[in-house]
Amino acid sequence: MKNTTNWLQRTNLELLWAFSLLTSYTPRFFRYYILKYFIAGILILSGYRRKVITRNLAKSFPERTSQEIRSLSRRYYSFLAEVIVDTISLVGANEERKQKAVNWVNRQEINDRLDGKDWIAIGAHYGCWEYLPLWSMMQKSNTFMSVYHPLKSIVFEMFYQRLRKVSDNIVQIPMKNTISYYLRHRNKGKGMILGLLSDQSPNLRADTHWFRFLNQNTAFIDGAEQIALKYRIPIYFANTKRLAPGRYEVRLDELYDGKEEVAPNVITGRYIQKLEGMIKENPEIWMWSHNRWKHTQEKQAKIFDKCTL
Repeated sequence: MKNTTNWLQRTNLELLWAFSLLTSYTPRFFRYYILKYFIAGILILSGYRRKVITRNLAKSFPERTSQEIRSLSRRYYSFLAEVIVDTISLVGANEERKQKAVNWVNRQEINDRLDGKDWIAIGAHYGCWEYLPLWSMMQKSNTFMSVYHPLKSIVFEMFYQRLRKVSDNIVQIPMKNTISYYLRHRNKGKGMILGLLSDQSPNLRADTHWFRFLNQNTAFIDGAEQIALKYRIPIYFANTKRLAPGRYEVRLDELYDGKEEVAPNVITGRYIQKLEGMIKENPEIWMWSHNRWKHTQEKQAKIFDKCTL
């Protein structure tokens, strides 16, 4: 990455890092009760993705009034600002502070069951998703593959790569390289954990499967299911609960044990059921600003028609 950047990009990276580092050392009260609401105000006044957020919320909760949707939208902006603060706070956080950010409910059970084994940890853009790789500090006998989608901005790409290096046993793998990296490094005497977020829009294919999710027909990324079934490795869902600003509780729930015989799309369906349950319990802390429903079955049909020509 460094060889492809110019001096201005590297300077901007260091300035962004320095600002984040300085901010992370400020008192918690300032970060979560002053800075957070300042950022939220900027997001609201700038109208950041307002149409996308409002449309997503209205279609997902048709039973809610327009006033309730506006209220939920404002709470989402507050949450999005909190995620920004959470992310900044990781820059200067020591190991003790990182451990306080997440209470892993069944940590010992998962360690005992999966120590040294390959498994998939599947999460979502719910709560502060940047906290999920902190599991790599809990299970040091395994290599944690933090799978990510590369950003268009080189500066922010480098920023997040540096930020996500939260422990010595974490590696960051672009989504397209997931399988190749896993195959090269599996069975090397150390278990592999594939950390995946699977709630964003997938690349639309002719064989993309559709699920009913939040009152809408929705396409989902099914890579976790495909990997689990092909290599017979278990999947655990990061069931997340926000306790307070910058504080979460996560329970890892088994979706697939690596042995069960299941029909296609069943595992992905279990993931969707868990995810929808979390969202309905606390809707404002899911990422509504993502254009989640940009794909349609009509668009898929056109792709299929082209494939059969």
